[in-house]
Formats: sequence, C-alpha cells, structure tokens
Amino acid sequence: MRGASILSLAAVALPCANAITLHKRDDPAVFGLPIARSERSQALQKRDSKVASTALYNVQNMYYMVNITVGTPAQNVSLSLDIGSSDIWVNVPNSTYCAADDDPCTSTGVFDLKKSSTFKMLDYDMNATYGVGSFLAAGPYATDTLTIGGATVKNMEFALAEQSRNPHGILGIGYSIATDAAANLGKNYSNLPEALVNSGAIKSAAYSLWLNKYSGTGNLLFGGVNKAQYKGDLQTVPVLPVYGQYRSLAIALTDISVKGTSGTKSYTTGLPLAVSLDNGSPLIALPQELLDPIFKEVGAGYSSTAEAAYIPCDQANADYNVTFSFSGATVTIPLSELVFADYTETGFPKNACLFGLSYSQPGLNLMGDPFLRGAYVVYDLANNEISLADANYDGGKDDILEIGTGTAAVPGATLMPSAVTSATGNGAAATGTGSTSGSQGTTVYVTGSATGTVKSGGATSTSSKGLAALPTGSPNLLPGILGAGLLLAL
Repeated sequence: MRGASILSLAAVALPCANAITLHKRDDPAVFGLPIARSERSQALQKRDSKVASTALYNVQNMYYMVNITVGTPAQNVSLSLDIGSSDIWVNVPNSTYCAADDDPCTSTGVFDLKKSSTFKMLDYDMNATYGVGSFLAAGPYATDTLTIGGATVKNMEFALAEQSRNPHGILGIGYSIATDAAANLGKNYSNLPEALVNSGAIKSAAYSLWLNKYSGTGNLLFGGVNKAQYKGDLQTVPVLPVYGQYRSLAIALTDISVKGTSGTKSYTTGLPLAVSLDNGSPLIALPQELLDPIFKEVGAGYSSTAEAAYIPCDQANADYNVTFSFSGATVTIPLSELVFADYTETGFPKNACLFGLSYSQPGLNLMGDPFLRGAYVVYDLANNEISLADANYDGGKDDILEIGTGTAAVPGATLMPSAVTSATGNGAAATGTGSTSGSQGTTVYVTGSATGTVKSGGATSTSSKGLAALPTGSPNLLPGILGAGLLLAL
C-alpha cells in the first residue's frame, strides 16, 4: 500500500435539482440478498490472546459474503462482495490455492466446469493484480448461467481462478469499464449490474447497500431502495471521474464534525478530499493531518508499531457523534460504532482498543466498513451518482421502491446543490498526463494543477485532494478499491 498513485482533477459546481418521489409498483424490478460478515482465523488477535500480533494492515481478514450459483445444474459458491472491483471470479477445484491438502476452499465452494452443461470457455484471461502489484487471482474468462438472489443471468461472463491466493472468489459490482478484460485487453463486457439490466431483472444499473451493525446481517438490494433501512432523506452527490471516465466509486469529502458534551467542532484540513466508499476496507483511512486533531478531541492515538489507531475502550460509552459531510450530504456515526471493543494490538496502551479511523497512505483515502455500517448507500452507476442517508440499524418492515431509468431515478433522493464534482491531487501531483512504472506498480494521474480553486456558474469550489484509484502493476488498469481490502487480508 506504500506509494499509492495520485490523481489531479479540476473542481466545478453542480446545479441544484429537486427531489423526485417514485411510487411502488405491484411487481417492481427489484431483488435483494443477505450479506453476512465473515472473519477468518488470521484476523486481529482477540484481547488476552497469547499469539504475538503483527501489523494490522497485513492481517485484517474481514469479508462480506454473498451466495450465488453457477452452471447447469447449479453449483453453490460463496463470494466476497466488493463494490470497488468489477469482475466476478470463482475458484476451481484444481487451483493452486484450493488443491492444498487441507482443502481450504471447502467451506465457500468451488466451481467445477466439467459438471456444467452450459459452460463455455473464452479465449482470453484475467489477471487480478490489485493495489501495489499484489497478485490475487488469474485464469481464463468464461460464460455460464449465474443465479443471484433469485435472478438468473444466462451467458454471464466471469473468470476461473486457476491460480489464486484466497479461499473464496470475488463478486465485483463496480463499473464495467474497470473489469480486467476491459482495462487490460480492450474486451468490454456487461458485468453483473449491466447484465442484470439486460436480463430484465432490474431497470437500471443501481443498487443499495445496508451493512447493518457490526454483529448483524446486511442486505444488498439491486434495482431499488428500502426506506425501512435508512433515516431521513437520501441526499445525492456526483461520483468523481478519472481521466474523464467513471471507473471508481469515489466522492468528495468536504467536512468532518465531532459533537461531544462541550459542543461541536468542525475539521476541514486538506478538504475537499476524494474518498472511495469501499466495503473492502475494514477501516476509515484518511490523511494524518486531518485525523490528528480529531484523535486529540476523542482521546485516540496512533501506534507506529501496530500501524493502527487506538482509543480507550471505555470511550465506547462516551457521548460523541462523528458526522461526515459530502457537499452537504451527511452521515452521522456514534463514536461507539468506531470502537472495536474485541480487538487490540501489540503497541497499544493498556485498556486500549482498535479505533475505526486510521491514517491513509498518500492518495489512498477510504470510507471503509465502519462508515458503511453507519450509512445507507445507493450506488447509481447509470447516472454516476451516490445517494447517502443515516442507516436505520436492524431496519423494520420492508418498504421497497424501484429505481427507474433516466436521470433522478433514485426514489426520494435530492441532488445536493453546488456539489464538488472532481478532485485535485496532492504530493507529487502531475503537470501532464501519463503513467510511470516502477517496483511499486504504476502511478496514474490526470492533467491539472496541484492545488487551487475553480469558479463555475458564480460559485467557487475548492479543488479536492486525494485519489479514487490504486496503483497497479498494469499500466492501463485503474482498479477499484478491492485491492485495499484484499491487501489487508493477504
């Protein structure tokens, strides 16, 4: 994760739009499926464990799992949900990982192509290399029948991981332009969100994510929103483009405020900042200069030994709320949801627990699981927008509305006025376009100045720092943030 790439983008203002309310249909094109948090034995050591801990970023192993079937007859596999990547890949029985003597893939399942009558091999391969060039999986692309949450897609394209480093495959649901086939081979295909539209299962390439509490089971809803799972109104902001294309689901963070017994304090150092809303990251990762005064306010600290932030465990009972703002769209998270009471690390003070905020690598800023558990997020890939609201933990009676087609398609969502629509890089920001290769992977950037403001339509927007993509060993691939979460797991 060292040496993340830096993008430079310009800032403009977005005009205001009124909210639109869509009504229920008798038979909406919507379907959902449960997602359950899974944790492997290599994760952070429980408190009082006698096993010596290692750096947090190298051992964290949390995933959100979904169940699908592939082939005819159907074969069950469990995949790790990843919004930051775009391919689906599954392990096969004879893969370099799954063929081990201890059968590491038994619990999540493998796909045996020889047992499917509808399987078709394609003549090109996937090479899933994420982050700073870390290998994850490789093997040929193929097509077969895929069923997810009751929806069936025939001739769905996915990859077979003949080589892998994970006991389970990945269900990537990001932009189709960011698939490995499209980015590296110029072979575009309809990945899952688009394939579901083409099959008639949903109206638009959009879905809602509700992770629920740390101990709970969440839900992924394709093609709709569930009003029972959020509080207040949905507020919409634009996704930030990269090279004029939408590849990564990142938006501009514009303010963090902390409300405690002594009042509310706002923190804006280095903001606006491009951040990716990524369920593949177990923490919220932001720049040190932004987090240090927040740590001081809530009594947190950072351990260079553990490479992680800590906070007194009893702060879980403190009356603090942390509010993240994105051009006026806000999500408020109780401090208690940011204190990992079951986890500690070598290097933490006595009675200190893992804190859900931690320092980011340069240009790699992530609103990970602690944020997403407190938020209800609608990813509208068709309109390049993200809608946010506070999560309603444990939900209630389902109240589901269909996401339609065209602009303003998310039911009841309001587009935020004068929203930051792009970001400016920092550090070794570019003065031209191009890419540079090295042992750390490829650094990709966009033409633009390192800092500054741009006036548009009478409004002034401060340019944002940060990055919506990771470096990669392949010069044409701007991956999603899958690499971040998986680097934590490898």
